[in-house]
Amino acid sequence: MNGYCSVTEYNTDGVQIQDSKLKIAMKLDKVPNSLGRPQGLGSVVSTTRFMQYGKVTARIKTGSRSPGVVSAFIVRNEEPGDEIDFEIVGRDPTEAQTNFYYHTPPYMTPDLVDYSNAGKTPLGLNTAQDFHDYEIEWLPDHISWKVDGRVVRSVFRNQTKDDALIVDPATGLKAKRFPSTPARIQFGIWDGGQGSNGTASWAGTPTDWSKPDQTYEIQIDYVDIQCYYGGNATQTWPPAGYGPTKVHDGPYITPGLDNTSGGEGEIHEPIRPFIPFYKNAKLMVPTGCLLGFALVVVSTVEVVRRRRLARVRWE
Repeated sequence: MNGYCSVTEYNTDGVQIQDSKLKIAMKLDKVPNSLGRPQGLGSVVSTTRFMQYGKVTARIKTGSRSPGVVSAFIVRNEEPGDEIDFEIVGRDPTEAQTNFYYHTPPYMTPDLVDYSNAGKTPLGLNTAQDFHDYEIEWLPDHISWKVDGRVVRSVFRNQTKDDALIVDPATGLKAKRFPSTPARIQFGIWDGGQGSNGTASWAGTPTDWSKPDQTYEIQIDYVDIQCYYGGNATQTWPPAGYGPTKVHDGPYITPGLDNTSGGEGEIHEPIRPFIPFYKNAKLMVPTGCLLGFALVVVSTVEVVRRRRLARVRWE
């Protein structure tokens, strides 16, 4: 969900736990967007903790029932702006869109963003009609995207472009433009059909807002996280007293949030407004996941520990 050329906003009102599933909704915004077009107001759910390398599998039913509706499953960070994603666009909900970005922070101008890493794969099924398993396997030497256990695309580090600005001092070789920095897991839904012309053409247009109460919804049944690094000790997350107790914009005090090396008690001003809205979440995480894992949702979240594996189920 690299929306550098799109005009879209998000809110937290469309997120709920219902029928043991995480549901993220998009409804018509009350005001037109900056292009003067009616546009949906979507939502994003993000981890507050980072991981680096591993497998993330999510069982998802997309909300891409209309042209323009984009359902997204992403591994991303704001700085330096690495991203790996699955996106299903309403223009063709039977097709998986896969992409990765290297060092594209949100303030980067669109003309500097490398959009050449996108891929498309026909799935032979309608992603908005039923649940399917989507997996991002992110390892130091490759990325693989899978749907229902089938590899739909693979990218190898040694085949990616060189970064002319960074040289490995150990080898003297140029770094590769391959995502390699700790990132968060995100799920979201947004309206691309009413955005800029390029985004609208990609997502499909126009988005169907013929009914004022129209709602589009992505549903997540569960998330599996298998970390690449070892370390199988388990800890309860968040600890007592961690994080905000109510919805607010910040600045706010959270140890390590938005900064992988942040110390306890630091105040962090995120680049984009980030609203934490979990309360009293219960989470068991393997410490092999860099900095652990905590999901930002209004609910009780349980993660069952396995060997280097965390499974999130919604209750």
